[in-house]
Amino acid sequence: MEDRNKPSIFETNLLYLFAGLLLLIVGSRVQLREIYSGLLITEYILILLPVLLFLKIRRYPINKVLRLNRISFKEIILVIGITVFTYPIAVFFQSIFVLLLSQFKEMTPTVVPMPYDGFQYLISFFVIAISPGICEEIMFRGIIMDSYERLGRKKSVIISALLFGMFHFTLLNYVGPAILGFVFGLMVYKTNSIYAGIIGHTVNNGIALTIGYFINKYQHQIDSIISDSPMTLETTSVIRQTLVPFLFLILCFYMVKLMLRSLGPLEAKDHEVELQEALYFEGLSDDDYKMEHIYDYQELPHRPENLNSLKYLPLLTVFIIFILLNWLNHFL
Repeated sequence: MEDRNKPSIFETNLLYLFAGLLLLIVGSRVQLREIYSGLLITEYILILLPVLLFLKIRRYPINKVLRLNRISFKEIILVIGITVFTYPIAVFFQSIFVLLLSQFKEMTPTVVPMPYDGFQYLISFFVIAISPGICEEIMFRGIIMDSYERLGRKKSVIISALLFGMFHFTLLNYVGPAILGFVFGLMVYKTNSIYAGIIGHTVNNGIALTIGYFINKYQHQIDSIISDSPMTLETTSVIRQTLVPFLFLILCFYMVKLMLRSLGPLEAKDHEVELQEALYFEGLSDDDYKMEHIYDYQELPHRPENLNSLKYLPLLTVFIIFILLNWLNHFL
């Protein structure tokens, strides 16, 4: 029996297709006209608004679906730390992937204009960091992860991450977002709060923006340092330049794993989730359960949604569009 408090997978897939088409048809045009206003239109009107309207029209409980639950100060600190150490990992694997693609054809990533002064930086932070952090997380770690939770939490995290990467509609920016989306999904489940994803997404984009800002502002000094530094091909120098980044990457993996573990277990709250679903299906309250002890958790039946291939047709459509666009843009 299907949980009526959750959007169905088919509904969510249709919403994903609809938002993707809006992004390609409308979003690309408004961003070409003026990048910052175009990004705001894309995030708030083309991504966030359809999700909220859908939840409102279908009368799904927004607080429950989106996990609008409080997050503790300790969890906020851990989320920020996890994101900071995940950023180099995502950049590394994204760079490796682009390097591999460049073996077939020269790749030119699309670059968002970076600010040159403090005022522009604040505007850019709202447009590039905060806005996607809110709007995209509500869609991917909110409604998409909630509907796919029928297949299990681990699968919902992976699927939402893959869909998040594909939603950028370019291979040049697929691997990094997919990795970050996976970590954001874990953090949302471990905290039981969408705010973990929003904070993580905002911090990640803020790091990229800040790096770009300082590179733009101090480009001349950076070029001077590079040109004045002696170039050497000594074996020790090559080893050092290879070994240090590798050790740093290992450190990042370790820190992410350590802090994710400190944030809490992924599956611990499944007991509560499945119990609430079972009580809902039976029309019982928590007090009914506590008084009568009707269910034993180990015996709770799993109620997967009735799966069929048609409900995944919207995803197949987006995937075909994704492949065609990248083939036309990068390989022809």
